[in-house]
Amino acid sequence: MMYMKKAVTAGAVVAMSAAVGIFAAAMGERRDVSSKSSESSVTTNENGSVSRVFTESTVTTNGNMVTERRRETRTSTDADGNILATATSEYAQSYPVGDEDLGSLSVPPVSGESSKECGGKDEEGFLGLKFGDEFVGAEFVNDAGEPTLLRATFTPKKALAGFDDYYVYVTPKTHKVVKVYACAKEAVDPGSNWRRHYLIEALEKRYSTWARPRSWCRPIYSFDIGCGRYVTACLAGATRDYETVLVAWDDALLTLAADETEEIRREARKAAAEKRRARVSDAAEAF
Repeated sequence: MMYMKKAVTAGAVVAMSAAVGIFAAAMGERRDVSSKSSESSVTTNENGSVSRVFTESTVTTNGNMVTERRRETRTSTDADGNILATATSEYAQSYPVGDEDLGSLSVPPVSGESSKECGGKDEEGFLGLKFGDEFVGAEFVNDAGEPTLLRATFTPKKALAGFDDYYVYVTPKTHKVVKVYACAKEAVDPGSNWRRHYLIEALEKRYSTWARPRSWCRPIYSFDIGCGRYVTACLAGATRDYETVLVAWDDALLTLAADETEEIRREARKAAAEKRRARVSDAAEAF
């Protein structure tokens, strides 16, 4: 009797395994599979307000096509729990099975800061200019919008399609590269209605980091590329003169520029005081 029970149990296990195998084979043939994942984060600010971010990712394989969707919801509440602002953004992309050229939305890329040392090749600059390098051979002008920096135009080694003007902002004394702009007078064509803008995907691929939406009413995204360096992309309605603007900068160099500006002002005040003393002395001698 005991032997019969064992035999029946073993037979049931074999039958179940066969059923699972047939189901898996059928699923493999159809390749119609969907998986979901989610993550959330909560940040409490100094004023007591709370910022919450909830991200849902879905990957669906249907036939020979893979569709990835990523939905991000951001909510801000005050210290009493009242909602101050909420915004939702969605990304989607589709590609054939086995296409390895497209980055996955469901698996976040490794950030530049954790994967490479600060100052590594991929994080050194933007459009061929390296942050911190001296920019020479150009005529600098003052910019009312950037009082601690000087501006010059430049031509990148490889221009971006659809962009018209390129600007570099440098520290006022040592002329080190701090900010780099690429500007297009007309909105750059995304080229497809069912994928994210190709510039966003290109920046994610270049710097191995996610794009973060920064406005609920305009297509503005930011990228933390590591080591205190950032990129912002405004795809439409950027300024009065340009529709699409990309800008990259280094926070530490912005601080250096402010220090150099203050040093220049101190030197100017000192020179003015010495000039006044000399004029007073000359006038006293004349009397």
